[in-house]
Amino acid sequence: MKHIIRLAWFYLKYYKKQTLALFFGIVLSCALFTGIGSLQKSGNHAARENARTKSGDWHYTLRCDTDWFEEFEKTYQTGEKEQGYCVEQVGLLTMRKVIEEPYEIELDYAEEGYLSMMGRTLKEGRYPAEEGEAALDEFTLRNLDIPREIGTIFTLDGETFTLCGIVSEQPSVLTQRMQVFVDPTRNYGTNGRFLYVKFEESKDIYRQMRAFADRFGISKKEIAANWELVEWLKNGTRINAAEAVKTGILHWKEAGFPYIWGNLDEKWNLKDKAVLAAIGVFGTFVIYSLFQVSVRKRMSQYSVMQTLGMESKCTFGVLTSELWMIFAVAYPVGCVLGNAAAWGIYQKIGSIFVRTKGIQHTNMYVAAEAAREAAQVGRAQAGAFQVSGETIFFGAVFLLCLLTFVSLILVRRMEMLTLREMITKEDKSQTKKRQIYSLKQKDLTGILTKRFMFSRKKTFIGIILSLSVGSVLFLGTAYLTENAKINNELTFKADDGLGSDIQVYEDSDTLSGLIPKACAEQMKKISGLESVRPVRYMAGELTMSDDVFHWTEYYMGDENPKENILDADPDMVEKFNGRLVRKANGEYGLKVNIYGYDDRMLKELNDYLLEGEIDLEKMREEDTVILATLMDGQGNYDGISVSPGDALSVRTPKTADTQTELLKFQGEDSLYRNSNFQVQAVVSRTLARVDQFYGDGAASIIMTNEQMQKYFGIEGYRTISIALKEHANAGAVTDEIRKIVSGVSDCIVKDYTEQIKVQNFYLNQKMLFFYGIALVLLVISLLHIMNSMQYLVTARKHEFGILRAMGITDSGFRIMLLKEGLRYGVYSSIVMVALYLSVQKVLYYFMTHVFLYLHPKSGVQIVPILVMILINMVICTVAVVISGQSVLKEQVVDVIRE
Repeated sequence: MKHIIRLAWFYLKYYKKQTLALFFGIVLSCALFTGIGSLQKSGNHAARENARTKSGDWHYTLRCDTDWFEEFEKTYQTGEKEQGYCVEQVGLLTMRKVIEEPYEIELDYAEEGYLSMMGRTLKEGRYPAEEGEAALDEFTLRNLDIPREIGTIFTLDGETFTLCGIVSEQPSVLTQRMQVFVDPTRNYGTNGRFLYVKFEESKDIYRQMRAFADRFGISKKEIAANWELVEWLKNGTRINAAEAVKTGILHWKEAGFPYIWGNLDEKWNLKDKAVLAAIGVFGTFVIYSLFQVSVRKRMSQYSVMQTLGMESKCTFGVLTSELWMIFAVAYPVGCVLGNAAAWGIYQKIGSIFVRTKGIQHTNMYVAAEAAREAAQVGRAQAGAFQVSGETIFFGAVFLLCLLTFVSLILVRRMEMLTLREMITKEDKSQTKKRQIYSLKQKDLTGILTKRFMFSRKKTFIGIILSLSVGSVLFLGTAYLTENAKINNELTFKADDGLGSDIQVYEDSDTLSGLIPKACAEQMKKISGLESVRPVRYMAGELTMSDDVFHWTEYYMGDENPKENILDADPDMVEKFNGRLVRKANGEYGLKVNIYGYDDRMLKELNDYLLEGEIDLEKMREEDTVILATLMDGQGNYDGISVSPGDALSVRTPKTADTQTELLKFQGEDSLYRNSNFQVQAVVSRTLARVDQFYGDGAASIIMTNEQMQKYFGIEGYRTISIALKEHANAGAVTDEIRKIVSGVSDCIVKDYTEQIKVQNFYLNQKMLFFYGIALVLLVISLLHIMNSMQYLVTARKHEFGILRAMGITDSGFRIMLLKEGLRYGVYSSIVMVALYLSVQKVLYYFMTHVFLYLHPKSGVQIVPILVMILINMVICTVAVVISGQSVLKEQVVDVIRE
């Protein structure tokens, strides 16, 4: 072993250029690998801490006004390890009373643990202690129009309270409700007590919760989880990997690979690991390309040593020792450089690595000023940079295994050669075929180039693949980046609900709650507005046969249906008899949202078009509509077999001034209107939405505002989307709008300008980062191409020396190299395109069915491919010519002797 290490050390010192090339190749690969790993860990750590801020520092909650709680209070000790669990902190909230007017308001008493967990700190004053005192947050103060002064007296539900303190806002992710904290003595006899529990986070969270429930005899169905935080903790998401794989295979058509991937990714974070594995494999590929040049140069020496009795395992030991010794020095350097670069990136744009969820138009009583403050708070905080020790350790093991595999491949290649072939550096593929070309052709450079290229077929194939891989990686990254940009823009307007700067909407669950048309006309006169886009609304039920509707389990998940109601959401079942029902005649009734859009919004739906066309004139002339269909968890839209030209049968209440009970569509037929609409187009999303009825999980029918008035007699609007001109004062505009709608009951004005700025910041920074990664991969690819060309010339120095001895001129030699470089550029480009087409199909599948991108481009991106072909041609040509210059600088005799 000692002799093997000494021989490996000798080779490293003797072939200094190759050693340095390997050193820098490993440094670059390891820097990229460990840097990305640390960025991922930093983002995940920050996401966990942001989740703690946004949803509270608790794991589970449950009602505690039962017998088990007395036993818990007697045995509980903070941080004490019990039988399978350790409770670090608890919080207790007592709900004294809930009033309905003017809004739904809770009168609560909260102990210190609850306030601490929820981050409810005192801004002013003190917490209620005396009878009649109350503490509120600014959210509640604004909406109840209570002056922000300690000592203010106000009345709620006929009772008088004194404002003794102002507390901070509740966690933003929780259901926004108004809370009034009262003194501990107040009791209305309708108390509900809730316990919030935080377990030891270094241990299995789910197992601790289960042990806790078993200890006190609590049903797990009574325990609610803080999923925003728990999903980031150890085993927070309870997924059986084997069961997920089994389900995906047995139900391949319905679930399949996207289901398997989604569950395993949620359990083990596969996306991050796949990225690191791809970077590691690519880096190893580059190292292999660099190392084989050095091995090729000393092939004859290995043949001599094998003749003298050295076995293949010794050769393997030498090669492995070389790589491991370089790795031992290069890996720490790469780790330091990679993490230093990652630290710099994270300080500048760290927030883009923090996973965040889109902000939707939810049912909140928030004034414009409060919304702006919430948007500022909503900016994800990157937190401190975290060096990923796990990535560094396992990355070293992973890369060492790959480097060992590289040595094994090279040894196996040598074993396939005879000693003579190793000495002459030839192999069996170099068949000798004597043919005289000079009789028919004067210029032989093209012939020589072709003969040299195809004389070693395995080497030729290896080089072409080497040249293509880097280009394919760059093109794949560019393809993903472009589609990520498109998806972000589309979800920004649709799913995130941030397509407008200001949203004015009715926050009531009655169809009669509308914004008068006169208000919309007044808004158009406000200076600083780019557009005012009003939306009308009606609730309906779409009747379909089982030949048309195929997803009977769409709203059920894993639950079993109750009678003919195919909806597992208890709120939807109670309020609307479920979004999907099976009727007595075997047909299905699907609750749908019916929207009326203006022309601009209808045109914007072209970005979400699945089938047909959106022609506004035809919609008016032919009385056609647009169907926003359903999408499943795999990105499929085939649940409703409706195409352009098909008819829809829709039931709606005869009047908008109706009771919510009628929206169950169980009343007498005389109370409903039946309408038939012809579909002109099918789209994947709606734009402005109404969430107070069937939500955005329902299918929707979209028509013009004129059609809404014609069919349903609706004059007013349910929501109005407003776009501001550049540099307009959002605060001043919002105040003017609030004055216009001040007399409209339940009308909410929300300013999304700050949230839009935050989202635009994220999108721009993400695009910069993705393009930066693509550029780094391109640079590595270019270095790889240069090295491959150098290897190509080095491997044929002997032949080139013979040609020079035979009288080829320097210019003729350069022309021959130029032609060879161009040929390699052409061949590698052909292989690159062929490989990229396959890779693009895989990426398209993942984007469509796994990551659920909206409308990714399936077509080939011509411009990036042409750019990469040009780069390949230029780099191959330049690399071959530059490498050939080294041959011209050496003496002919010396070159022949090599």
